[in-house]
Amino acid sequence: MSELAMPLLVVNLGCEMVYILEQRLKAQNIPADKSCKVLNDVIRTMFDAEYVDKLFAPQDMYSVSKTRKIFDRLAHSSIMRLSESSMDKLYDLMLMGFKYQLLCATKLEQMLDVSLLHLVTVRSIVEGLPDRSSLPLIATVERLLGRTYRGLGQGALHLVRQTLLRFFQDKRVKVSLFLQEGIQSSMGRIILPSPANTYVGTVTTYDMAGGLESQEKFKVKSSTIDPQEFFVHPVPLGSNLYNKERPKVVPPPRKGDALTAPIKSEDDYKTNADDEADRQRCGPQWGPGGAEFAYLSALLNVKAPPADNFKLNLFGDEGDAAGGPAQSSNLAFSGAQADAHLAGVMS
Repeated sequence: MSELAMPLLVVNLGCEMVYILEQRLKAQNIPADKSCKVLNDVIRTMFDAEYVDKLFAPQDMYSVSKTRKIFDRLAHSSIMRLSESSMDKLYDLMLMGFKYQLLCATKLEQMLDVSLLHLVTVRSIVEGLPDRSSLPLIATVERLLGRTYRGLGQGALHLVRQTLLRFFQDKRVKVSLFLQEGIQSSMGRIILPSPANTYVGTVTTYDMAGGLESQEKFKVKSSTIDPQEFFVHPVPLGSNLYNKERPKVVPPPRKGDALTAPIKSEDDYKTNADDEADRQRCGPQWGPGGAEFAYLSALLNVKAPPADNFKLNLFGDEGDAAGGPAQSSNLAFSGAQADAHLAGVMS
């Protein structure tokens, strides 16, 4: 297991978190001054110089549930207050977003490219705000990423990738946006890019006597790729998929695939086996070794909430803070559709 995977995980998940928060703050018409404060406070806390310095120190990888503690504190580092349900769904969207990018990165160096594009996009979000005080912190993280990962050999980068993939293993939450744009199949699996126009092996021909006759590199041509089996999403990995201004992507239909079914079943939110083992070993909260597990999240410089904090129903399915009706959201998960889907499977 690599001791250099944690910075990539936290930085990329954090940037995905900023993407989602920005989109939901706009969608729910939160006043501009409050939206600006939420985004800046989250970014300043996440990229605080002292915290980032500790984050980039070599360390063991956290489990999914322990990493969640970091983002619980980050999400509530400003005046915004989220319910447990909103935080659950926010965290799942962050996880699935980075898992998609990691799986579809065809070269090891793309992990760093995705991370840098995340930071560039977050920088553009901050540049559109009245308060741009967090920009220098983003630049510092960019330099640290380059210094930490640019000089790594292929073996070390492969170990970082394997460590990250192990973190995401069996995490398969269905996201309506991903289903609609062909990123996920109806089973919740990430659709990998096709190997079109790439060399995938060598064709060797022997004569009747067993002697070598010829060797030819085999190239997969785009005309031989079944569009129902493979799909390459045109938006670059690491881009803001929640940006309402980008062109919508309509993938080719796949057999037996319900691209428009934003389903979430109970199994999607079951805790990984390693998290269950952590609970049994560490007790109800942190237990033995708890100080070590809580170290990074405790380092976040989260101040006491100000008096003007507000509750935000991120995904519009719990009713608003005043008890009004829930608003629909294209990022929300639908229990009714899940029931219909399961009924169809049973029949």
